[in-house]
Parts: sequence; C-alpha cells; structure tokens
Amino acid sequence: MHSFFAKKRITAFLFILVLVTLSILNMIQSMEPMKKTLAAADYRFSNAKGIINELDADINEHVFEKFGFIEAYGYLQSLMWKNEENNFEVVKDTEGKLHYTYFATGPTDTKELSERVAKLGAQLGAKTKLTYVMTPDKYVRGHTAFPEGIPYNYNNETADGFLTHLKEAGIDTLDLREGLLESGIPAKDLFFTTDHHWKIKTAFWAFGQLVHHLDGMYNKPLDPNHYFTDISNYNVIPYKDFFIGSQGRKTGKYYAGDDDFDLIYPKFKTNYSFYFKTGETEATLNGRFEDSLLTTYPLNVKGATYDLTADKYFTYLYGNQGIVHVTNKDKANGLKVMFIKDSLAVPMISFLSTVVSDVYLIDPRYYTGDIIDFAKKTALDHIFVSISPQDLVDEFFPYGKYKTEGHYTSSSK
Repeated sequence: MHSFFAKKRITAFLFILVLVTLSILNMIQSMEPMKKTLAAADYRFSNAKGIINELDADINEHVFEKFGFIEAYGYLQSLMWKNEENNFEVVKDTEGKLHYTYFATGPTDTKELSERVAKLGAQLGAKTKLTYVMTPDKYVRGHTAFPEGIPYNYNNETADGFLTHLKEAGIDTLDLREGLLESGIPAKDLFFTTDHHWKIKTAFWAFGQLVHHLDGMYNKPLDPNHYFTDISNYNVIPYKDFFIGSQGRKTGKYYAGDDDFDLIYPKFKTNYSFYFKTGETEATLNGRFEDSLLTTYPLNVKGATYDLTADKYFTYLYGNQGIVHVTNKDKANGLKVMFIKDSLAVPMISFLSTVVSDVYLIDPRYYTGDIIDFAKKTALDHIFVSISPQDLVDEFFPYGKYKTEGHYTSSSK
C-alpha cells in the first residue's frame, strides 16, 4: 500500500513539475512581446479590457514550442484518419488538400455587395471601364469532393449569385472558374495542399485569360504576338517540399504534408518602379521584375517554417499592402489599370504588369482612404474588382465608408 501511494505522489510531483516548467518557459517566451504591449498601452480604465486581450494574445502566440505541439496534435489526427481539425476549422478533401469551411444551409445573399460594385462603376468617368474578375475557389467544381460528414460552405453558389447580380446591373465580368479544368494544369496541382491560394502556375494561366478578355474590349491587343503570356519566356524555379501555407500552419506539416512552390519571373528585360504603403510603412523599389516586384526573403528565411514572414505566396508584390503603384517603364503608353483585390489576385496582377503601363492595387482591409475617391481622382483606363468567392463579405466592399485620410494619391492625371 505504501508503495502504491508513493507512486501516486511521484506521478503528481512530476506532473506539477512539468506544468511549472512549461509555465516558466512560456513566461520567458512571451515576456518581450508583453513588455512591448504594456509600453504602448493606454492605461485609461476604459481600455483595461483591450490591454488584457492584447496580453492574452501575446501569451497565446508565444507558447514555448507552440508549433511542436501543433505538429504532434496534427500527426495524431492523421494516425486516426481524421478529416477535420479544431471543430471543422480546417478539413481535408478526398485527395488530402486542406480547406477552410463551415456549416451552411445555402449560399449567402450578396445583393448589397454587388450594388456597391455597381455604385463604384456609376461614379467612374466615361473613359474608365469596370470589370469584376472572379478568381476560383479551392473547392473546384467537377473535381473536389469532401468525405461524408464534412460541411460544405456554398462559396461557389454564393459567387454565382453575386455574378448574376453584377450582370443584371450591366457590369462586365470574367469568371476564372470557367475553363479551369481545361487549363492544361492537372486538377490536383491547381491549388496548394496546405494553403487556400492557387499555385503560381495557375495564377499565370489566369493572367493569360485576363489578357484575352481585355483584347476583346480594346482595339489594340495587349499581347498580339502571345509573347508575354507564353510561360516559356519566363524562368520557372521549382522549390520542392518547401511551403507550409495558412491552413498547414494550423495543422502542422505532419497532418497534410508540405507543398512545392514555383517562382516564376520573366526571362526578358524589364524595368519597373514599385511603390507600396501600409499604415506608416512605405517604400519605393526600382529595377527588373525580380528586383522590384519580388522579395526573396520568404524563400531564404531559416528556422521560421510557420512564421508569416516565411509565407512563400507573399514573394510577389510583398504580399498584401494597403496601396501599391507599379509602373512598367517599358510600356509608357500602355493601359493604366487599378485592382481592388484580395490576396488571391496578387501574382496574377504581377504578371499583368508586363503588358500595361501602370497598375494600382488597393487592399480594402488595409487601405484607409476612400476607394471611390481615389478611383475618380486617378487617370485610369480600367478598374478591376477581384475578390475571391470565400471573401465575398462586407470587409472587402467598404466603398464610400471611409474618409480620405493621409493616403497615397496618384500624381497621374
């Protein structure tokens, strides 16, 4: 009997020792972020809840060996053949790709959002065209399937309704979901396994579709000799087993593996100016496509597999910036275009810059100015709105909601 209770005491002691050790390590890990939060805090009583929430976030984001625990948990889920994690936050389809999904009974009503796009179009000058570019959802109709019991979010049906409203309002549309399975890219390679974005080769295909669509709207083709839309005129640098995307960061690499990543950039001579601003951060870069429009930091960062700074998709145009202005110095008399976009469109727009003069990009999440006001004050031939099916929500359609306030204003009139 004495031996039995001795074992219990030793077990309890070891358990408490592990808890105390992990607590101390977690405190050490999160100490610096917490100090920064406290140093920048506004200590009025009304802000107490916000400060507590920020400190709580610091602790949760800086757990000792956080991703080691995530990987271990993901590995256990894979051993049990589970097709969902964290109460269906991330799910697997039948070929092992990860998806964000949720329980839904039908498509979301997006009539109000389509009316905002129509409102944007109504306030543009007669010489400025408007096109909505619908990028595809990772759930590719005719190919993707979920195992039994996995919920479907009706993103594609929501996008269908949204495009129908736009067409009824007379807005030009390009639906890149059409022809996707006939693109020549194997269906399994259209999207990353561990990320919600399409692969860079798929984005390049979309660039060709967009150029073809524009050629039907302008007298002068953007790429009459099909040179710029020919991928053989681009370097394609493959990186094998190299990328853990946003969904993989939630499950760990042992749940669904990791992804290959292709870096694509022109072989031909290019000359650009690239400006971006988000909040107080702004920069201007000049040079070739690969020197100005690409950042190689995510490709070279070591020891930060799950960090946002290692997200390979952000190699193009430095990821999601509030406002971007790309000038192609070799196409001085080309089209001047603007995109109101989410992250999916970024590499496609990068490639489009090879056939136009100026490209402006606005991300509604990070741009604090009035988007319609900016569009009206900037000399533009064409405006594109490109928000993917999963992002057809209020956050991406804030037209007219925000006052112009200290944002970048084009000097091009």
